[in-house]
Amino acid sequence: LVLTGNNIGRAAADSIMYHERVIRTMIFQFPEFDLRNPLTTTTPGYHIILATVGRFLSDSGTALRLTSVVIGTAFVCLVAGWSARRRGVLDGILLALPLACSLYVLGSTAWMLPDNLAWLLIAVVLMLCCQGEGGRRWLVLASIALFALVFVRQIQIWVAAPIWVAAWFGANHSARRVATAILATLPAFALLGVFILLWHGLVPPRFQTFVTGINLATPAFILLQYALMSVGFLPWLAPTIVRSWSMHRRTILLAGIVGVLLAVVPATTTLQEAGRFTGWWGPLGSVPSIAGHTNPIFLVLSPLGAALLTASFLGLPARTRAIFSAATIAFIVASSATFFSWQRYHEPYVLLSLAMISALQQ
Repeated sequence: LVLTGNNIGRAAADSIMYHERVIRTMIFQFPEFDLRNPLTTTTPGYHIILATVGRFLSDSGTALRLTSVVIGTAFVCLVAGWSARRRGVLDGILLALPLACSLYVLGSTAWMLPDNLAWLLIAVVLMLCCQGEGGRRWLVLASIALFALVFVRQIQIWVAAPIWVAAWFGANHSARRVATAILATLPAFALLGVFILLWHGLVPPRFQTFVTGINLATPAFILLQYALMSVGFLPWLAPTIVRSWSMHRRTILLAGIVGVLLAVVPATTTLQEAGRFTGWWGPLGSVPSIAGHTNPIFLVLSPLGAALLTASFLGLPARTRAIFSAATIAFIVASSATFFSWQRYHEPYVLLSLAMISALQQ
């Protein structure tokens, strides 16, 4: 796609219309960047990296896109290598394969989009949380990665939550460890605060009229994606799901009930004016709704996703289960705090979390 100069599709359009223009402006301004109202909804970390490449190496479109290829490849390889250390090389490759095949990961790899750098940093934080039970090295590294993450995509501040939970579930439950973890993550919150003051909001002024808001359908939509995408991970998750069902049936049923409520209370019909379109929202829109409010597919797949996710979490050690529970809940809450319920905002994390919990099954 890069070497042929292909520029077809949504990812290419976003790259050309927004991100490449920001990057080339930064190349011209380097190193005195004007960040007051950039042509992107995100913080500028990714754009500064590519602007640095453009300034000192090459500013050709091919060179800049190849930098994105390196970032996207590093993300997928990191997940494959981390999984391989726990399950073997073949399983590591298979667990990372859905990420490599995701249109949203592929799009951010082939064109100039900041998404993969953010997912890479999220993966780094989660991996550090999983390994760090004692000492402070993991906490320092995780906090640095969180700071970098917020500099790339401000909405991903939610990744502080699993860091705090990982600190609590250390060698012993210690309020002092949690306090230390909170202090360690303060620079990331301070960075977010700087941009909020600069922009007078969570996004640059030019975007504040149409991307800010909440979408209450997002939790049910994310659970629906978990139900659909869990199928590819059943070779690793099925034994745990069966075991969890026999031992923790009430907990799994309760999760299913929560999924039903999340599917029933907010409107889940496909509606562009409400931010519910693109991705799975497209084919779901052909299904007749209930009272013009609820898509019946959500009534099946959202509770199924909640149940499968809960059953899979129950197969993890207590500390790891707490980390991924906190991460997933925080991710769902943060993802709901934007008007657009777009699959491209959700799918890479869904696939990343499924790959990691599959690799960690006991």
